[in-house]
Amino acid sequence: MGGGQHRPGGRRPYHQSVDRCPFSFLELSDEQCLQRLRFRKDVLKELCNILHQALEPHTRLRTALIIEIKVTIALNFHATCFFQTATTDISNISQFSAHRFIRQVTDALYGRRVDYISFPMTREKQVERQARFVWIAGFPRVQGAIDCTHVGLRVPQHHPEVFINRKKFYSLSVWLVCDHQHRILAVDARYPGSTHDSFILRQTSVPAVFIVPNQDYGWLFGDKGYPLSTWLVIPLRNPRTAPEHAYNDAHCGTRCIIEHCIRILKQRFHWWCLAVLSSTGLHIHADLLYAA
Repeated sequence: MGGGQHRPGGRRPYHQSVDRCPFSFLELSDEQCLQRLRFRKDVLKELCNILHQALEPHTRLRTALIIEIKVTIALNFHATCFFQTATTDISNISQFSAHRFIRQVTDALYGRRVDYISFPMTREKQVERQARFVWIAGFPRVQGAIDCTHVGLRVPQHHPEVFINRKKFYSLSVWLVCDHQHRILAVDARYPGSTHDSFILRQTSVPAVFIVPNQDYGWLFGDKGYPLSTWLVIPLRNPRTAPEHAYNDAHCGTRCIIEHCIRILKQRFHWWCLAVLSSTGLHIHADLLYAA
């Protein structure tokens, strides 16, 4: 039998393996970065610098992936709503590795949350927010707008009934405060969809910021689901006079800033909530979520 033939029971013929090299956003154009990752390339580079310490490989093996590849994998998953299989096809890595890097980058982002999600109440910040909000609809002394949005879930395994919201689908309630520039000042994603908005507000630290003796920090704007208070302004339920209708119109024009903020988040990141949910006690597998 010739040497080039494979004998039954013998060694299999040798085939040279071809490794597909993982690539990062550095190899994409600016348009491709915006389409796949939702950020410009210069912003992605800055993000890698910010997360460098948390994502730096702890090994000198040549197989260790650089930070740019990890960020590309994670943001592609969060931005495009692709499941991990599609993400691995784009990044040329295994599904197990993609899952690990998505979690690693998400946790790193969550670890820097206090640097970017905060509610500063210095005099300078108060005056800035008040001046900018008054240009929207004429309301003075406004510090922010609040609202809840529902992030849809597949049927949870434990106590699914508490996740059914008023629209009769399974969800998490994500509560937000934003300013005049759509910057998120506070967020809470710990509660299932059946939880009332006003209950979530009471569990946050925001009321304590405004309920301070001998201090008047202005107002937050909410919808009819919240109770009226000295620091929380809601619309009139049954306006009758022209001034009352004008008040509601101005209130709606001011509060719509939070609705725009939520819309921007969901348009840019179908999976944006994962960064919030990562370490809040709701360690939900990504396959439970879909775009709300």
